[in-house]
Amino acid sequence: MTRPIFFEQIRANHRRSILLLVTTFVILYAFTNLIAAAFGGYTRSVECSTYSTSSDCSTSWYWNPMTLGVTAVVVAAYLLIAYLASARAALALTHAHPATGPEYAQLRNLVEGVSIAAGIPAPAIYVINDPAPNAFATGLKPEKAAVAVTTGLMSRMSRSELEGVIAHEVAHIRNRDTSFMTLVVLTVGAIAVISTVLVRIGVYASFLTGGHGGRRNRDANSAAALIALAFLAIGLVGFLIALPVATLLKAALSRKRETMADASAVELTRNPSGIRSALEKLESDTAVVRHLSTTTAHLWIESPLERKPKTGFVGSVGRLFDSHPPLAERIAILRQYEGLDPNARGPHDSGPGVLGGNLTNLTDMPPPPPGSRPQM
Repeated sequence: MTRPIFFEQIRANHRRSILLLVTTFVILYAFTNLIAAAFGGYTRSVECSTYSTSSDCSTSWYWNPMTLGVTAVVVAAYLLIAYLASARAALALTHAHPATGPEYAQLRNLVEGVSIAAGIPAPAIYVINDPAPNAFATGLKPEKAAVAVTTGLMSRMSRSELEGVIAHEVAHIRNRDTSFMTLVVLTVGAIAVISTVLVRIGVYASFLTGGHGGRRNRDANSAAALIALAFLAIGLVGFLIALPVATLLKAALSRKRETMADASAVELTRNPSGIRSALEKLESDTAVVRHLSTTTAHLWIESPLERKPKTGFVGSVGRLFDSHPPLAERIAILRQYEGLDPNARGPHDSGPGVLGGNLTNLTDMPPPPPGSRPQM
């Protein structure tokens, strides 16, 4: 079998990622301008003649550079602020704490060794007290990145398997996947939040303006009802068009980067059996991460939200929105690297996990002191 050309795959993946990222940003920008248009950002009054009545005066649409600039600044400011806070938020949401104890010495050595092979600074290392085997990487750039692993992962994986998982996460950092995916998730999240707010305002306002009264009240209610209807319509456009399209792009980008990180893990460790065996163990494990959040689901090496197999037409459509390729597909590719049957499983490393029998109750450990919380 021809050995994969890793660096060409990485460059091609970057090109596709940039295109998907730009497209997602354009969707958010267009949606924001649609809201601005509803508030009159692209309309102006047409001057009426001296003898015209107010009913003869009207408004017209026009290209307003000021509105375009203001919406661009608003979108950019939101993305920048949320982007800078994203890494710390991901670690806090998952209750991660620094891996500073002597029991994590081998974990730290593995991360440092893989980082040297990747040519990047060693990321900060965190541990999540959770029995489900999983791991993720976060950070805006390699100099400020972090890798977090669960205690369940360390107790189940051999040294070679854990090295493969660490290499997968370090590859995400080296390939700038953490930065790309953070921006995409924030963009999609903004569309979802804006759409939700507009729909709720539209629905509540419709109820409030449905009262009866005099002619003046009816006229005021009619105007308010039109505004409420505009809010509701724009919110529905976001839910029915902008959000699904942006979510599809986000999922496609995430799946491409997961597959690329698997290949990069092989490149960094020169050992395809490590990451392959680790994914096979993850495939057979049914434990679910306790601190779940849809905002961090794309980060994990295995999505904590996708556990039930999907079949038929509904399953095919649903897989388009999955943040990770099916584990079976990823395993099949890695088994081909080793010249093994793609549909078979094994061999696996035997023996205790990296932590061995030294810490048998890691998942029951008390939470770390407040001073050890993530500070990024």
